[in-house]
Amino acid sequence: MSGSTVGSSETRPQQATGRAAALSLAVAVALSLSVPAQAQGVLEEVVVTARKRAETLQDVPIAMSIFSEEQLERLTAVSLKDLKNVVPSLHYQDRSALQTEITIRGVGGDARNIGLESGVGMYIDGVYAGRTSAYNIDLADIAQLEVLRGPQGTLFGKNTTGGAINITTKKPTDEFRANGSLSFGNYGAVRFRGSVSGGLSENLAGKVTVATWDREGYLDNLFDGSELQSEERRSARGQLRYTPNANLEINFGADITRDDQDTILNQLGSPAAFGGAFFNENRFLVNTDQPNTTERDMVGLDLSVNYAFSSGHELTSITAWRDVEITVFSDIDQTPVDIFRSGPFTDNAAQFTQEVRLASTDDGQIDYVIGLFYYRQDADASRRIFAQGNPLFFTDGPVDTEALALFGNVDFQLTDNLALTTGLRITDETKEGSYVQTSAIVPPFNKDIPGLKISATEPSWTAALNYTFSEDLSAYGSVSRGFKSGGFNVDPLGTPSPLTAADITFDPEFVTTYELGLKAEIGGIARISGAVFFSDYKDRQVAQFESANGVPTVFVRNAGESEISGAELEFNVLAGENWQFTGALSYLDGEYTDFTGATAAGADFTGNATEKTPQWTASVGIDYRRELGAGEFSFSPQVSYQGETFLQPDNGPFNVENGYSLLDLRMGYEFGNGQYGVYLWGRNLTDELYKEFARQFQGSDQVLWGAPRTYGIEFTARLD
Repeated sequence: MSGSTVGSSETRPQQATGRAAALSLAVAVALSLSVPAQAQGVLEEVVVTARKRAETLQDVPIAMSIFSEEQLERLTAVSLKDLKNVVPSLHYQDRSALQTEITIRGVGGDARNIGLESGVGMYIDGVYAGRTSAYNIDLADIAQLEVLRGPQGTLFGKNTTGGAINITTKKPTDEFRANGSLSFGNYGAVRFRGSVSGGLSENLAGKVTVATWDREGYLDNLFDGSELQSEERRSARGQLRYTPNANLEINFGADITRDDQDTILNQLGSPAAFGGAFFNENRFLVNTDQPNTTERDMVGLDLSVNYAFSSGHELTSITAWRDVEITVFSDIDQTPVDIFRSGPFTDNAAQFTQEVRLASTDDGQIDYVIGLFYYRQDADASRRIFAQGNPLFFTDGPVDTEALALFGNVDFQLTDNLALTTGLRITDETKEGSYVQTSAIVPPFNKDIPGLKISATEPSWTAALNYTFSEDLSAYGSVSRGFKSGGFNVDPLGTPSPLTAADITFDPEFVTTYELGLKAEIGGIARISGAVFFSDYKDRQVAQFESANGVPTVFVRNAGESEISGAELEFNVLAGENWQFTGALSYLDGEYTDFTGATAAGADFTGNATEKTPQWTASVGIDYRRELGAGEFSFSPQVSYQGETFLQPDNGPFNVENGYSLLDLRMGYEFGNGQYGVYLWGRNLTDELYKEFARQFQGSDQVLWGAPRTYGIEFTARLD
């Protein structure tokens, strides 16, 4: 189905009905999200690597969601954005690769400014992804994905005040294995994912994974008839695993990704200001006269070496280099008149990381992990903004970051039932840069600020008590402190006054989280986990779009204090041999308790709700499987709900999503002992209308609506 067909025929759904259905189902079934079960019998054991060693979920005093390969397939999750409605307390916003934003428990951040980093860290095979522009990758051939909530600075380090996403890919196998999937959908969508693995010699195995995604746009542009929100992605990863003896394992990986999108960052949301003559009620229609494109190129290399001593200790080294380049052109006003446009916006970031750690055996009264982490990132950003065709702002702002951290985590088995976990990381980090802004229209806006520099040596720490009532029931209490480094405002600055380095520098942010949790397994057929928490933030970094002297600009300020409290519940239930129920429920209450001087005009946001903090999130999933003929039939619907969410710290009446529910579905048939399968899938089947983003620009309301109904058919094959 083409974008023009949908734009002319589909209408808004009844949102209230969808939300009521989702809430009723969530309350009635009280389900939560976890890992998939075996085909019948009992739930399989969950092994996690959140603390840099293999442990069962019950032993880890951390609130976390786990996704295996099978669970990702059931959710039709091919990238991180597909998990945004099934992880409790998570909010995901993707306005092109330049402006990907993830928050966990209301903390994360818009890191489109290279002087600002996200509060949610992502790790792929132990390698830190320094820019959020690298977050939305293809989830192809993934062994496990873990979402850790709350500060994770002790073991995961860099800027994890909100949480961490830990992705582990499948390693090359000695035996020949191959798998592939080919999917066709509406809007001309075609997806392919394939992997081939096998032994290359006696001690060497290799694997190649390829993923592609093509889709026409689902927005029709009245100005020139083009289609926007299209996708064109190519990615590949090669891996080698060398095991010369039983004690030594060496893994090498190389990956490359190329994205090319015709995508808008926002559209007119009301008749206000610019929207007066051009606003259209149909969310599938836009009227833009300027290029709206995003290009992303990513390349990465990583080398991990693991040596197991005869004593049982393990020494691990992870060396990695990554490079991400983004180029964006955008029609800022989103009208057929050339009022404001940007482009090119470019971000180029190259990073090198080195981690070395030693893990003790895990069968003593004292277990530990100690290590050293080094990080270097050289980044540069340039911004080009035009007003009525004339150069308004040209900016350049290189920022270099260097960090060195010493960390350790120790578990003390105080009694047979009680364990104490303590962790500490000392990070020394320095950012240096410069900033130049020129304006051909208004020379007073010219700026030249050399010698930007900010340094911090700060601890991140955690302490937790975990009490095991039995092998199936445990409870924990923890307190954790995390910090995120400070930085610089190197986006265009809309003020004519002279500025110093201090004026565009923001301080580090700090968070202390107190948490109580419970994890239980009942008879091998039900797994439950819950947590309540309170987080106290100091100097929280807040990026917001504001007008200084009538010129729109994105500026980061430190809020004095904010508080977020909440509760989360997850569980997984087997009901007989054919049924499995999963789901999640979370409640968040976030507030700025001190945010005076919140804007250039001196606004006071004290008492406002923190942005990107959904009050309620809930999800319910059913996985029904039964033998049918020579194969197996599966039916897996998923309903999710996200409640009221303020999208800007000003809590403006337009800048809020009041709540929405989504219905997704995957159903299919597997045959040939599971080697082959054909599936029908659909996402947002009720075609719900909801806001991903909202703001004000020169008095106009701008919005980005979520993706519409998509559906298709998928064919899979596995050979081993």
